[in-house]
Amino acid sequence: MVKQFDDKLNMIKWIGILTMTIDHVGYFLFPGLIWMRMIGRIAFPCFLYSTIEGTERTSHYKKYISRLFLLGALSMPITPNTINVLFLLGLFSLSLKYRKYFFVFLFLSFFAEYSLYGFLFGWAIYWMTREDRLQGIIGSVVIQLMFGFSIQALSLLAVPLFLIKKGIRLPHLPRYFFYWFYPLHQAVLLLMVLYLN
Repeated sequence: MVKQFDDKLNMIKWIGILTMTIDHVGYFLFPGLIWMRMIGRIAFPCFLYSTIEGTERTSHYKKYISRLFLLGALSMPITPNTINVLFLLGLFSLSLKYRKYFFVFLFLSFFAEYSLYGFLFGWAIYWMTREDRLQGIIGSVVIQLMFGFSIQALSLLAVPLFLIKKGIRLPHLPRYFFYWFYPLHQAVLLLMVLYLN
């Protein structure tokens, strides 16, 4: 189990958080600015990669998975999709940990944000980084085609991040930063929308 600080993982988390924030600012405040939503497509695969790393690195898996689902539940009144992305990340993590129940978690992912697309994309990223790079890249492209080659296909721009060996050294994100930032920044944006309207 790897415990040392990982600049690459930290960099990918930073990119995920920044692009997610741009995406949500566009969604809540500037829905006509499509370029903000386009940038935001990079965020989701970054969080899939982070989930792979988190699932493998944690020494307290029950606490790790409980945090994902608890924050997902607490975020439900705020997020545009009630069964939000944290539930999808949780199901994906469970499928990595308990592979004999893969199809159960695949079925349940249908009801979460990003649905089957997100779940299978996560497995393509896993395959790319853990089993076979070329097969994983091909799988990632095929999944985009399977679910419609739309703006979401720009998520493939994140793929090179997962293939590099070293990341850029950036400030160390606090341990639970994402868990709290995810609902709180959306709550702030929602309050801004209500104030402006």
